[in-house]
Amino acid sequence: MDRSHPEFSESAYYDIPLAKSMSEKYTMLKEDECIQAALSNEHGVLVSPEGIGNEAKGAPKVLVTMGSDSDLPLMMKAVNTLRYEFGIPCLVQINSVHRDLRSVVKHIENLPTSVQVIIACAGGAAHLPGNIADLRADLPVIGVPRDLGALKGIDALLSMVQMPEGAPVAVMAIGEAGAVNAAIHAAKELAIADPAIKERLMTYAEKRKVRVASQNQTLEKKLHDCS
Repeated sequence: MDRSHPEFSESAYYDIPLAKSMSEKYTMLKEDECIQAALSNEHGVLVSPEGIGNEAKGAPKVLVTMGSDSDLPLMMKAVNTLRYEFGIPCLVQINSVHRDLRSVVKHIENLPTSVQVIIACAGGAAHLPGNIADLRADLPVIGVPRDLGALKGIDALLSMVQMPEGAPVAVMAIGEAGAVNAAIHAAKELAIADPAIKERLMTYAEKRKVRVASQNQTLEKKLHDCS
């Protein structure tokens, strides 16, 4: 799939790529389904600006992992930000430390050497990011707390942010903002050694400035509408 399609606009509160038309929303839904169908693959699914699985191109630079495919709708915010905003291929993988710890160890210890940053989503006790940080002392780990259960993500946030000395996890906000910010944070890590990604980060920042300017241009009309 070409990077220019589907096109994305930004929401009022978060810089989250959203499809503009019903056909584009359908395309995003089908992509979500494609990833879910392929997630039983032992080594995860490659996703890039060109497509998913066999359609994807390039070597993954970021691992996007989660404890269950129920986390996928949230983490598609990170996946789509990585590939559409910054052109970064990523590997999507399910890892559950509570249901299959041995597989987690095997997957994380045998990641492709191209992977330089790990984004891990978890809810509740949220052990996944911390376990990965311990397994891979050589890679930065970014945690995304999921809004889940009785405490609505507060438990996951505290679990991730209270990692002991020596196994840091860079913790983002709870929910969608955290998923998007995790992708931006990963892109900034990669941009240190990649001028092309650095340039895309600057372009992304300019788009946000343009959005604010456009809101000011229509502010008077909105004030009249609200009065």
